[in-house]
Amino acid sequence: MKRIAILVLMLVLAMNAFGQIPSLIEVTAENFEPYFQSDFANVLDYVAQGADTILLGSSGFNYTTKDTVPMVIEHSVVIIAADGLEEKPIFTHPNAGFQSGEPSGSMEIFRICSDVEFHGVRFVGNHESSGGCKYGCRYGDITESGTEREIKAKTGARIVFENCDMEGFHSLGDDALQGNFLYYLRPADTNLDHMKNTKVFFNNCMFKDIGDEAIRISEGEKYGGTNGVVACDSLVLTNCTFDDIDAECIRIYGDKDTSSVGSTFVDGYLLADHITVVNSSPRFIYAKNYRACTIKNILIAYGREPGAARADRGDYNIQVQLSGSTVSHIDTFEVLYTLDASSRIGATKGGYVDEATIYGEDPMFVDFESGDYTLAEGSPLYYLSSDGTAIGDLRWATNMPVAIDNEEVVVEQYALMQNYPNPFNPTTNIKFNITEAGITNLKVYNMLGQEVANLVDNQNYTTGQYEVNFDASHLTSGVYFYRLESGQFSATKKMIFLK
Repeated sequence: MKRIAILVLMLVLAMNAFGQIPSLIEVTAENFEPYFQSDFANVLDYVAQGADTILLGSSGFNYTTKDTVPMVIEHSVVIIAADGLEEKPIFTHPNAGFQSGEPSGSMEIFRICSDVEFHGVRFVGNHESSGGCKYGCRYGDITESGTEREIKAKTGARIVFENCDMEGFHSLGDDALQGNFLYYLRPADTNLDHMKNTKVFFNNCMFKDIGDEAIRISEGEKYGGTNGVVACDSLVLTNCTFDDIDAECIRIYGDKDTSSVGSTFVDGYLLADHITVVNSSPRFIYAKNYRACTIKNILIAYGREPGAARADRGDYNIQVQLSGSTVSHIDTFEVLYTLDASSRIGATKGGYVDEATIYGEDPMFVDFESGDYTLAEGSPLYYLSSDGTAIGDLRWATNMPVAIDNEEVVVEQYALMQNYPNPFNPTTNIKFNITEAGITNLKVYNMLGQEVANLVDNQNYTTGQYEVNFDASHLTSGVYFYRLESGQFSATKKMIFLK
């Protein structure tokens, strides 16, 4: 009752201040206490009243809670840092024990039950004001404290992390204990199947000091029926760095249906592109029974043993499974393996590894010891990637040598290149090679196979290299396919449009 009374008072104050509940709420160090009782859970209550965007206006400020339970994302919201802040705003949970006197060994900062976007923030599990958070965010159902109201996690929730830092997740803040940044729960009633088909996007993010898997989405095969569910049908990571991770950076499961026919065989789409992994356990990804993984442009360097709780994770770097899953353009250097494995970079059950693009080059970091993973100008990883940029997180690829322009490009074979950038918003470029003059078409299709754009329409192209710009501003976010047909040649590739 006290919390309800405080909320009513807050709403009255806000309506007096703003005239009505605005769609955007700005939260600063100055108004956090008088308007929101120094509790970010109270800020989230405004979302239920009509706000859909929360602007964090203070540099380096700690947006925390006074509650003993995690802050709950129950309604769709975008949480974004204001432009021009010197330091990213911080999210943590005090986990101080409160009346119980004992902190929780499984505390999380946020419970995600609906669509949410985080832009430009830091999630800090081991903040000096906290008793230590085991998790950053968990997706799943939760029972509201006090009212016992059950909040169900949304089917198909869309979860976005853009330009965020995630650091220091260990149970009770103890570096010897486990922790994860993103963790998927299972429902209490395992017959239920609503926790599925989520879509998760990480771009320009830094993961540091995580006491287990940084991303763990592995409960879906344990609920929802005989074959389980595909809890996450789109997982996209681009330009991210993982530093000091005790187990896998990514552990994800599809359902238990591994058939290659029928409407249920596609698990979704997983893309890991331009990733740097340093000072971590050997394993970057284990994707179990997850059809349609694309793992490319990954740098894994200067590794260490896995954490004590995951001593069995010292055997390989990459393991994907099932047809449609591919691995290419991987560089490993001075990785510390503690166990034998038949393959350090593997694709089983029909998956494919392009062995010609598996490298062992020294990345030539500018200053690895001080945490500067910038590639020096002489690094062999420049121009070694699938898109002609560099292997690894491109935020570290700032010393790219100037290429010598050729007056004439000699085209020896047909080719359809991966679009760049990918993911993109809203434009991207598509390059392709034509070796013989002929009628050429380049079209874009959605996941249903419906044509959504005709970029080249029955044009007679001569031998050469071509580049076409694609503007998707009229389309919805999602996975699209682009197909080139010229003479007897045809090829199709995937791309991600992320608004």
